[in-house]
Amino acid sequence: KALGKFYIVTDGTTHPEGNQYLIFWDILDEAITYMGFPSILDKMHLPKPLLFALAYIAEFIGWLTGTVFKLNYFNVLVLTMHRWFDISAAEQDLGFKPIIGFREGWDETKEWFKEHWLPNFSKAGSLGGLSKGTQEKIDIQAAKKKEGGGGSRKEPEKKDQ
Repeated sequence: KALGKFYIVTDGTTHPEGNQYLIFWDILDEAITYMGFPSILDKMHLPKPLLFALAYIAEFIGWLTGTVFKLNYFNVLVLTMHRWFDISAAEQDLGFKPIIGFREGWDETKEWFKEHWLPNFSKAGSLGGLSKGTQEKIDIQAAKKKEGGGGSRKEPEKKDQ
């Protein structure tokens, strides 16, 4: 936050199509296939209204049982919405210019994951499809929350000016 405004800072107009947006699932699939996994685009697709109906049912069951499921209204909404970002305010007010374009940054990101993440990845996962490391992190956060020490961000103290 600068000049009392909120700014979005991304790679700007450097997207391959020049339209400041990418199709999320296409670009994610590019990374998935780069890692050697099968394309997610070749898998079965469910209609969005069905996903929302299933999400509401999962939320209702979760409400009855006190369980939080990954399939919920918010997650379906976020995973199916189209979004893009405009950096013109940061360019005008702050003189911001992207240093690394999308393609260069995305290619470096894919390469980093292939070299550092993939060798430690286990396809076995848990019943819920989580890797062991992810499940361990969730368990740590859940334990902190039970102890009353996690899950909430503390606002910084304001100093008198």
